[in-house]
Amino acid sequence: MSSETTLLARIAPWLTGNLENVAVEALGYILNQSPAACRALAETVRLGGGEIDPIARVWTQVVGKKGERPDLVCFDEAGAEQVLIEAKFEAVLAKHQPNQYLKSLPQGKPAVLLFVAPSVRRETLWSDLWERTEAEFKVIEVSEWKDLRSATIDSGEHRLQLTSWAYLLDRMAKEAHNDNDINTISDIKQLRGLTDRMDADAFLPWQLEDLGAGFVKRVLGLEGLVREAIECGENNKLWSTDGLGFGMGWKFHGRFFRVGDVVAWFGIHFNAWREHSDTPLWLSFEEKYYEKFMHANLANLAFRIDGWHYIPIALPTGVEYDVVLDSVVNTLKNIANQLKDSKP
Repeated sequence: MSSETTLLARIAPWLTGNLENVAVEALGYILNQSPAACRALAETVRLGGGEIDPIARVWTQVVGKKGERPDLVCFDEAGAEQVLIEAKFEAVLAKHQPNQYLKSLPQGKPAVLLFVAPSVRRETLWSDLWERTEAEFKVIEVSEWKDLRSATIDSGEHRLQLTSWAYLLDRMAKEAHNDNDINTISDIKQLRGLTDRMDADAFLPWQLEDLGAGFVKRVLGLEGLVREAIECGENNKLWSTDGLGFGMGWKFHGRFFRVGDVVAWFGIHFNAWREHSDTPLWLSFEEKYYEKFMHANLANLAFRIDGWHYIPIALPTGVEYDVVLDSVVNTLKNIANQLKDSKP
């Protein structure tokens, strides 16, 4: 399923600071409107051993007898609770999670507590959930199925499960396609765009190799590469930095230079790197140069971020530094020539 940015993903951050609630309400709406989405959710739960009945309706933010409030509660035809869903993005587990929710599951019938979280948190969050559960319950079986983790609790009627937003929504979308449910497909695409955006901001657990000197050396080396590329082009009179300085912030570091009558910025941009292309290096232009940009046939290469237009500058891999530097300078040179040769 496509994970391209959707309208909901773009406007929701402007309307509220609590995107998790938006995602929860959107998921509840989709489940209540679509039998296909409910079937996909129930089948996902059953893959982890949760032998639940068909889901008839879903409520959001239901307050339990002891004050617990899972994000969603799924009921069967008789009105009995059978699946509690807790949505996670960046938020850590509350002190009462998951045990208070497990204690609130109905006795004498199959029921499931399902956590939905970013894929990057799957292993660390599952480890935390499992450890907390074992402190108060007997875990008698643990299983894995693709992006689904499941643990059988005490008597075997109840399950603790964890899956990812991407896995759950993709299963729902597939079931909606089978039903030719166009409205639900569209709604799921909107929600998927939002959850993908939130997943991108989720904490990515550190790996041992991330903390070594090699990682630091590569990141610091990018700054030197940017500086040398600009100097090389200036020495060869491809562009000029006269009267221009650096453009730096928490998430970007680079240098301004002039190509003809156009001022450009070249450097490391972490947001663009994370969201749009597999390279840390970007060439960008202000909105006021967009017409020139279009005449130079560069608009189709760019991504628009906060009123600026960014072109990814690819880095060759597995080669010596001089080859990397030459590649970057030649790419910038070709773009500079397109700008110089373009006609308004």
